[in-house]
Amino acid sequence: MVTKHQFTSRTKARKRAADVVFEADQRGMGSNPEVLRDLLRERKVITAALTPLPDYSIRIIEGVAQELRRIDTLIDDHADVAGLDRIPAVDLAVMRVAVWEMLANQEDVPAVIAIDEAISIVKSISTDASPNFVNAVLDAVRKEIHSPAWTRSRVHEDGIYDEDSAESDMSAMNDAEELSFEDFAADIAAPEMPVESADGLASDADMEGDTRSDEVIADATGDDHNEPEDVDIESSEGEQKRYPTLADITAADLAELDELLDEY
Repeated sequence: MVTKHQFTSRTKARKRAADVVFEADQRGMGSNPEVLRDLLRERKVITAALTPLPDYSIRIIEGVAQELRRIDTLIDDHADVAGLDRIPAVDLAVMRVAVWEMLANQEDVPAVIAIDEAISIVKSISTDASPNFVNAVLDAVRKEIHSPAWTRSRVHEDGIYDEDSAESDMSAMNDAEELSFEDFAADIAAPEMPVESADGLASDADMEGDTRSDEVIADATGDDHNEPEDVDIESSEGEQKRYPTLADITAADLAELDELLDEY
């Protein structure tokens, strides 16, 4: 059973605005705000009600048309349904009005008041389940609007939300990836660790091959036999110590390098 509520003049203006938004949706508005604007022009002249549209109703409808895409994105993000078409049309119209008030008229109407008004309207014209659903969605929208992430979004000088700029900022942040351990180690070691062929390890020119011949090892070490890879040979005077390349570093080498980096 639907319970009737005593509406204030502002509440009536919100309901009249929701009626027009609902009618535009039934005409196939979707995400096209021009349908709502055309209907508003008609309702300014011809209306089924005994009185013309209140000024606040007109202001709400114009605001919803201007911010329709942003409003619908917020509702869709927080309504636990598979798309706006799954939300009862009456509830969607009322929530669009309330979200506009939270976005563009919060100095005049606090968010909690906008939510309470929306709940009062759906109690009188929608289903018994609507008040809880509308309250949950609008409260989640309120929290997002007042979160720091939302306030950092780009806004044009004329006050219109710049979604493309915000998406670009997020894309730039996602592109800034952290270096892997190996990349970080290479960046630090590269300027101070010249690589020369020694101890059976391949030089940068030899890294293209998967295996190394005995001749290459002999040339690198100056011996006629292969030196074991784990044998350390001290550098002679005037020679710089040879460090392994990333292709030759084992798990044990990485652990040792990690300790060196900690000390560095």
